[in-house]
Amino acid sequence: MPRNAAQFEEERAASHNPEPAGKPAAFVRIAEFALLAAVVAGVIDTLRFAAYYIPLPFAVNFEEGKILNAGFRITQGLTPYPPVGRPPYFVNVYGPVFYYLTALLVKLFGLSFTTPRLLVLASALAVALFLILLLRYWTRSWLIALGFGLSFLAVSMVRDWVYVLRVELLATALSLAGLYLFATRRSLLWPALLFLAALFSKITFLAAPVACILYLWSGGEEKSASGKAAERRRGWRFTGWMLLFGTAGLVALGIGTNWWALFDMFLTHPDPYRLKWYFERIGPFARLDVGLMAGALVLAVRDVRRRAFSLPFLYCALATLMTLTVGTGDVNELLEWQAAMCLAAGCGYSALRKHWRSDPVVALIPVGVLVLVLLGLPESRRVSSVLSGCPAAYHFAARQPGQLLSENSGAAVLSGKKVWLSSTFEFAFLRQAGRLDQQPLVHLVQQRFFGVILLGNNLPELERAVSPPRHGIVIWPAPFVNALADNYHQVASFSCAYANAAFEPNSTPQAPVGPHR
Repeated sequence: MPRNAAQFEEERAASHNPEPAGKPAAFVRIAEFALLAAVVAGVIDTLRFAAYYIPLPFAVNFEEGKILNAGFRITQGLTPYPPVGRPPYFVNVYGPVFYYLTALLVKLFGLSFTTPRLLVLASALAVALFLILLLRYWTRSWLIALGFGLSFLAVSMVRDWVYVLRVELLATALSLAGLYLFATRRSLLWPALLFLAALFSKITFLAAPVACILYLWSGGEEKSASGKAAERRRGWRFTGWMLLFGTAGLVALGIGTNWWALFDMFLTHPDPYRLKWYFERIGPFARLDVGLMAGALVLAVRDVRRRAFSLPFLYCALATLMTLTVGTGDVNELLEWQAAMCLAAGCGYSALRKHWRSDPVVALIPVGVLVLVLLGLPESRRVSSVLSGCPAAYHFAARQPGQLLSENSGAAVLSGKKVWLSSTFEFAFLRQAGRLDQQPLVHLVQQRFFGVILLGNNLPELERAVSPPRHGIVIWPAPFVNALADNYHQVASFSCAYANAAFEPNSTPQAPVGPHR
């Protein structure tokens, strides 16, 4: 007699939880309720922070202007992946999913940072929701699911990114949605499509699909030889779908953009990798995450003793491996790792509670997470001093006539002017790697083509940067600095990241010689 869906799901959940949850000791129960109270307070503060920062009419992160400009270009029928090499210099390193979602919001609600940032906040909420659903499925405890699932939104690292127009939270939400469907349904098609959507948001989101592949190839948690063989066959089918649809998507994207999308996604990171940077960036968060790490370690020990690796452990292990990208990126690369830690810690804590219900040591894990949340509670909500002058800088850029060259791409796109530069860092790295030609931009400056130039540094600082001895990456090369000194003068200064100094030409701007489109 065939099993119905409810019976299958019950048996599948039981295979992850072979022992009943049992009744925890009073001390453990108190710790769990205290954790839940703390994370609820942390979530409220996170939402308050988001409500404060999301409406700000200027970029709070250098990537925001790039993403908004890419979405705006799409609404104008232009590609977010134009040729790289001559001005205007656009490099959009993410996959197309986030750019097209941003374009849809710009089309519906107008050009601003607010509605795309709301998409990021909604993605963070979706991450917490799928964490709760997965934890409830694997632990059969709403208290554990809510405490560890909501802790994702309550920690300081996540709070600092829920209002920033970056792609990582959307990709994490798509990955966890795929994990949930993979864990609770027999169909592999929808999880594969969700994982691919995450990968086509950002190519480093490999942890979830690879975890599912390894889980199936290992036979899952099936006991019988026939059951393991069936899981392995499903693993090969799932791998085939991922490769087939992924390759087809890359080829279609390449053909549709004359292969510039693949150049942007895979070949625009010539900046050096430093293991020292990795430890410097992950260190503060790893120390705070000791409670979550303890729960994840318990899960790892349980899986080793059972000689069967569970899906939450595999996902956490691979997400931890992917944190190595922080050696050349920013701490936002750790957001998926934080979600995977919450998932693994909740499952590990549930396993520990089943075996040592009366031992107060069990309570150390929720208490450790509680301390993490309390230490991360914010002191105040206010714009950083390096951004306090951005409203004035953006207003200045919007009212100046002529073309605008701005290190702060947010100021350029919101001014309604043509964006000539998407990112100074990628411009500098690609220039030093010989992948783009700086001379056309220098020529435009020599012609005084731009009505205003907004840079992060004043002229003496720019001249010192190109004078020997040089240290680190040089954003603006000597020919550009010399052309600026000969043809422009500073007229204003602001406290605004990448828009601290405003320059105007010494005479009327001239039309450029030759096409620069």
